[in-house]
Amino acid sequence: MGGKAAYYMTGPDGTKARGWWKFTSINSPDHLEFDDGFADEQGEPVNDLGITHATVKLEPLENRTRMTITSTFDSEEQMQKMAEMGMEEGMREAVEQIDSVLTESANA
Repeated sequence: MGGKAAYYMTGPDGTKARGWWKFTSINSPDHLEFDDGFADEQGEPVNDLGITHATVKLEPLENRTRMTITSTFDSEEQMQKMAEMGMEEGMREAVEQIDSVLTESANA
């Protein structure tokens, strides 16, 4: 496999948390896996908080699509630290934006 992506998340106070993805499996159109970690201002990986592995699956459900995202952590301590940093809220907000992103893409 291969490929990577860089991203940032903007917090309520305007601060940017940077990160990276390294794609480990892509089975279009319904399966994606990647490693996810934090990055510095230049986009270089920062290993202080470890790496998580994400699996995204899409499946038809009547006239809709169900997306299931599974995150795997190095340890329970890492998972707890990520929860304290607001990972759950961040994921919720990101997922809530998907409908508008898809609508914009369809209208482009």
